Order: sequence, then C-alpha cells, then structure tokens
Amino acid sequence: MSSMRTKLVLASAAVTLPPLIALGWYGGSRVEQVLRTEGLERLKTQVSSLSAQIERYLAGVDGDLLLLADTPALAQYLLASDSGETTLIDAARKNLSLAFVRLSEIRGSYYQIRYFDSSGAERLRVDRDKDVTVVVAPDKLETRRATPDFASALKLPKGEVMISPVELNREKGTLEDTPRPILRYSTSVFDNTSRRRGVLIIGVAVDPILKLVASAPAPGEMIFVADAGGAYLSHPESGKLFGSERDLATGENLTKDYPDIGPKLLGATDLVTDEGEEVLTLAKPIPIPGVTRGGLGVLVDRMPTDILYAKASGLRTVFNWLTLLALVLALGFGILVAQWVTKPIVSLTEAVDRMSKGDLDSPIESQSDEETQKLAAAMERLRKSMKLMIEKYSE
Repeated sequence: MSSMRTKLVLASAAVTLPPLIALGWYGGSRVEQVLRTEGLERLKTQVSSLSAQIERYLAGVDGDLLLLADTPALAQYLLASDSGETTLIDAARKNLSLAFVRLSEIRGSYYQIRYFDSSGAERLRVDRDKDVTVVVAPDKLETRRATPDFASALKLPKGEVMISPVELNREKGTLEDTPRPILRYSTSVFDNTSRRRGVLIIGVAVDPILKLVASAPAPGEMIFVADAGGAYLSHPESGKLFGSERDLATGENLTKDYPDIGPKLLGATDLVTDEGEEVLTLAKPIPIPGVTRGGLGVLVDRMPTDILYAKASGLRTVFNWLTLLALVLALGFGILVAQWVTKPIVSLTEAVDRMSKGDLDSPIESQSDEETQKLAAAMERLRKSMKLMIEKYSE
C-alpha cells in the first residue's frame, strides 16, 4: 500500500505543483517588474520636478535685465554722462540707483545689479544681503576692462543675454569672507543712437537653489549639481564644492570621481539614465529660461538599486514565501488525500490477511465511500459463509 500511496501523492503533486510554481513565478515577476518601473519613474519625476523648480527660480531674470537696459532712467544717465555736467550726472545716477534698488527689493534674489561703461569702469552697483539692498559707494566700485566675460558681453547684439558660469563672488579680485555663489546675466547697453555704452549685469544668488538640491535626497540617495566643466556647485561633501580654477582650484570634478559615466552625464541634452549593478544614475541638464547660450549645469541623482527597488524585492520575497507555503499545503493535501483513499483498502487487506491465517471471527467493516463499503460487505459475507462452512464440516 505504501507504493500505491506514494503514487497517489506523486500524481497529486504532478497535477497541482507545476501550476502553482508557474503562477507564483509569473505573479512575483510581474509585481516586481511593475514596482521596479514605478520606482524608476518616481525617481525620474523627482529629478524633473527638481529641475523645473530651479528653472522657475531663474525665470524672468533675462526679461528684467533687458527691461532695465531699456529703462528711461538708464537712457537719462547716458545723456547726462555725455553732457559732462556733474550736477546732471549725480541726479541721473541717483534716479538710476533708485530703479536698481526697486528691482532688487521686488525680486529679492538679485544679489547684485551693476552697470559698467564701455571702458569697463563700474559706474553703479547695488548689493542685497540679508534682505537689505544698499547702493555701493563710488570708491568701492570695480573695473572689469580685461575680463573675458565683460569683453564677450560688450559684443552682444541688442536684446541678447549672456550668462557666466556660477562662481564664488569676488570683490576687486578677492573672494569674500563668506563666498556667495553667483549666476551672472549680462547684456550690452545701447544709447538712443544705437551706440554701445557698456554692460548691464544682474547677479542672481544661487544659494536657494543649492539648498533646495541639498534638502531633496532620501536616505542613501545622492543628488548634486555640476556645471558644464564638471565642477560641483552642490554636493553632500562640502570639500568637493567649487573646485574649478576660477574658484577654489581644488581639482574636484565630476569626471574625476566618475570617469566612466562623467562625460556622458555632462553631455546630456535630456534626461539620461545609467543603471549599474549597484547604483542607478539619472542626469538632467538644467536650462536657463530665456537664455540660449549655456545653462546652469547638470542635475545628477544617484540612488543605490537595493534602496530604490527595496519595495519590489520585498514583495518578490513575499511572493516566494507564499508560493512555497502553497506548495507545502498542496503537498500536504495530496498526502491527506492519499491516506484517505488508501486507508480503507489497507484495512480490507489486513482483514483478508487475517482470514487467510484462519481468523474468521473478526468482522470486516468499512466506513469509507460507497464502493469500498460494498467491497467490505462482500468480504464480510464471504467471511460468514466460510465460517458457516467450516463449522458445518467440523460437526
């Protein structure tokens, strides 16, 4: 009977286990795939959202710069400068400084608004620090005649804006005591005769951008911003910040830290995905609204795959355990069915064996299904007939 029971168990397993295994594998794979895709899309959405917030922060600066370049106050100052009369120049300068101050106070994010004449001499500047805007004294103004950025800005066509890479602010060539990263917008200034009269610059404080990026990562995640040359503008490790030659000259750079994928990330023109064995990297360029030349840099998000796909891996493990539990239950059910089917047959076999050894006194009973009961009843009649026959011949 053990052979029959084994065959029944194996038959039950052959019928039930393959579908369960297939269903468990397919279900687990599908759920894992969906959750992995969901995790990746969530990360892409986060990077795109962060990039969009940065763009919104910078939106409108180009318009403000061009509007200021065409303001009547600047035109009056240029006319006063041509007249050479000190009284007129001072009055026009005061009027222009009020326009600079009003714009600085309205926007709040403009660290500096500056006007340089065509010789590179700074004629007017307002600074904003700790929510206070001040007009810089004439003796503290600078000269930028020899700087490449000034020379390039002075050659711009009317109505075109140029940006310079984000850099730590310097005063007269020296870094501030607490250097502040600045993004400078420049445009060329023309008078009413279309003659070039200098350069107008708005320096935007990028601290809020960098703080926004620094607050975005989840545990285990790394998000940073690098400029077009690979210098870090935002990074979890402060020692890596502003490593270019124009700033701290530490040599810290994106391509130095990630030589395999660094050039790919810096050359991104849209969202780029690079999935390694341990880390998923997303990179998205950050365009500057209204400016065709250059951008802020590239936003990079690096997330360990074991964290990103933790939910998917966890549910896959749950599916595996549920499949294993189903297999055990199916196997146990098969064993129970085999026992239920073979038990009455084993009982009848034992009864026949007793009869063969001369035991005709023990009744044969079965409480199983109808077929087995009929067989047991027939054997019981046989037992009784044999017992009567033996008793008759014994007399």
